[in-house]
Amino acid sequence: KDLVIGGQPRTSRGKGLRAITHSAMTIGLMDFCKERNLSHPGFVVLDSPLLAYWQPEASEDKALLEGVGLRENFYEYLANNYNDSQILIIENETPPKGIEGRISLTNFTGNPNEGRYGFFPAAED
Repeated sequence: KDLVIGGQPRTSRGKGLRAITHSAMTIGLMDFCKERNLSHPGFVVLDSPLLAYWQPEASEDKALLEGVGLRENFYEYLANNYNDSQILIIENETPPKGIEGRISLTNFTGNPNEGRYGFFPAAED
């Protein structure tokens, strides 16, 4: 079974809302465990939580998300509330301006001669 949000199953929403609600649930589970001193590694990994947000599938989702500033608020909320946790966000887009100085940002270039190549070092030939 999946979550029911606003009387509708989460699966009835487009990819954008599903990704955001999955991220919220994952972070909420970490909070739940920490508040109750339950086992949790103290970090979460979110893979492309905002990528699908840019192109909502259903018109209802688009209407819900339009003008919200979700991308900016997502990073702002995490920067303000999770200094004692590690949230790894793997995303194709750069975080909004103004947030970069408040988070630890690593840009993977895919170029072995410029910056950090990737999560794992480039293989030697």
